[in-house]
Amino acid sequence: MASNTNHKMLFIVNPVAGRAHPKNKLTHAVKLFKSHGYSVTMKKTASKGHATELVIKHGTNYDIIVCNGGDGTLNEVISGVMNLDRKVTIGYIPSGTTNDFASSLNLSDKTETAAMTILTGQPRTVDIGLFGEKRYFSYIASFGAFTGSSYSTPQSYKNVIGHLAYVLDGMRDIPNIRPHHVCVEVDGQTYEDDYLFGAVSNSISIGGLLKLDSNKVNLNDGLFEIILIKNPKTPLDLSRMLLSIRKKEYTDKSIQLIKASEATFYMDEVIPWSIDGEYEPGANKVRIQNISNAISIIV
Repeated sequence: MASNTNHKMLFIVNPVAGRAHPKNKLTHAVKLFKSHGYSVTMKKTASKGHATELVIKHGTNYDIIVCNGGDGTLNEVISGVMNLDRKVTIGYIPSGTTNDFASSLNLSDKTETAAMTILTGQPRTVDIGLFGEKRYFSYIASFGAFTGSSYSTPQSYKNVIGHLAYVLDGMRDIPNIRPHHVCVEVDGQTYEDDYLFGAVSNSISIGGLLKLDSNKVNLNDGLFEIILIKNPKTPLDLSRMLLSIRKKEYTDKSIQLIKASEATFYMDEVIPWSIDGEYEPGANKVRIQNISNAISIIV
């Protein structure tokens, strides 16, 4: 973006996200923004959902909203922007534990580099997911194996050992992993089976556990990547499936990878979901829709 004399920036900071950036680095970022002609208002989040409230309350008074935090904080900012009368461009300085969405957009987790991207980059539009009637997500809604570890791992634990915290906490889940009987309707087709894991994603990285081919994932094509992993029947099925995941091929018969703009999930029991790493109680019937080119973010 060119010089922005008198342009107004709302800078939302989550002070407890992931590897919270040192105060002096954020101060430096603010100075950088000001030297490029922005008048900056910084607001710190105090609780869950606070970023959404800040955006809804103040967002339309600003030309750009910059978010410093993890995927959950960005989710709250995006949810706020989706509720505004006019769409305000978003800038992102990631400081979370996994930063899945940032890695899909190729954004640096170094404060200064990310700040310079906001000043010199270009806005691009990105699809957003709508889970049910009013819960938005920027990159993933998932259920089943390892889903719980994203929202149940204590923040302090995530901060200290970073991404490994998710993996280790997920490992603890293994004895408790059991399949869920799910029926999924996609584009007039029905997929029904016992699934260990399911995800509706707009990202090349899923919790750092699954990686999709970046050449095959487009963040603004109006389509999700829907991944369904069946319960392996034998140890051989399991080893084949794990090899397929490791090779990023997803060709194994126990893995279904579907591209679609919408999906409806029917579940025998209500099981929790993870929305951008945060808890969602779920329902017996869940409709998930892609809102094409819904937000503009600087990359």
